[in-house]
Amino acid sequence: MQIMHFSNPELLWFLAAIPILVGVIYWLARSRSATISDQFGEEQLIGRFNQKISLPRLVVKSISMALCLAFLVLALSRPTADSGKTHFPMGTIDVIAVVDVSRSMAVPDYKGKLPEPYADGRRLDMAKYLLLKEVMGSLDYNRLGVVTFSGGAFPQAFLTDDLPALDWVLKRAMGVGSAPGEGSELGKAFQLAFQLFDLDSKPNHRRVVVLFSDGGNDSELSEMNAVVKELKGRDIDLVVVGLGKTTPSAIPVKLLSRTDQYTSADNGEWYQVNGEIVTSKLEENVLLLLKNATGGRYVRLIEPSDFSMTRMISRMEVKEVKGQYEFFPWLLMASLLAFLVVVVVPNDPDQDSRFFKRGGKRRRNLSIRGGPWL
Repeated sequence: MQIMHFSNPELLWFLAAIPILVGVIYWLARSRSATISDQFGEEQLIGRFNQKISLPRLVVKSISMALCLAFLVLALSRPTADSGKTHFPMGTIDVIAVVDVSRSMAVPDYKGKLPEPYADGRRLDMAKYLLLKEVMGSLDYNRLGVVTFSGGAFPQAFLTDDLPALDWVLKRAMGVGSAPGEGSELGKAFQLAFQLFDLDSKPNHRRVVVLFSDGGNDSELSEMNAVVKELKGRDIDLVVVGLGKTTPSAIPVKLLSRTDQYTSADNGEWYQVNGEIVTSKLEENVLLLLKNATGGRYVRLIEPSDFSMTRMISRMEVKEVKGQYEFFPWLLMASLLAFLVVVVVPNDPDQDSRFFKRGGKRRRNLSIRGGPWL
């Protein structure tokens, strides 16, 4: 048995006012008709030119007007009925990617290993490629957020399952130097990731942090100990992806941000500080210490195929939601049809034949009494 529900049940009180409203309209129309008749002259003289609506037609128009208003009130009250069940796949895992965007991530250690538009092969290009192709490709209705960091942390994307929007953000808004500050403050990045979990993650969801970094870290030891404590206390799974080669490499100026390219234009091909060329390599010990302290997993990335998250974030559940059938369009259509009856039905039988003979064009009514429906 279907149960009727109303989204705006308070509007149903207006149904009680409809008979009163129709009665008031009828009284006003008759009163106005009598007043106009008196102004034209005596009833006996103008009676043969005055067409009075017949009682059956008056009843039909009155009922039609009442039904028009009643259907309109019912439509606005938004009645619905239960109609089966709808199944929605729901993710049970929330993933936050923590991505280093400092200058060292511009080293092209992966040149020739990535397709367009990542052909420069920077460490950051590899991180973006894996986020788009591997992590997002394995979500299965789970959610992903992104935190970028260098000297400070930045919430690049809050937890979401809106993959097209996230794809746009990662491709266009996440670049070398897109986070504030100088250096690589790993501790600040994790603290911001914890805040994003507190903001949007449900208590019964599994939480995963995926760190993409070359190991550079300027955070104090006390900050990192606090990060390890939080990861364990919150039961957050940690996956560490080490990017870059273990041999030092210089940072090409042309692969840095536009601001760095402009300020380093006179320093030659490689990025320099105080006249010395800056080099960077994978600081694997930092990442391994973090992995061992938390019981997480570590992947040293040489080829894109070295990293896979399909098995780890493939869980989902199916949620059943009761379906609802909306009566709004049908009630609105019924109200319109009732209104058309009020307008179209002529006031007297003689008008019926004239109405149809002239293709629906009614002759001007010379009647003093009787408006469009009375």
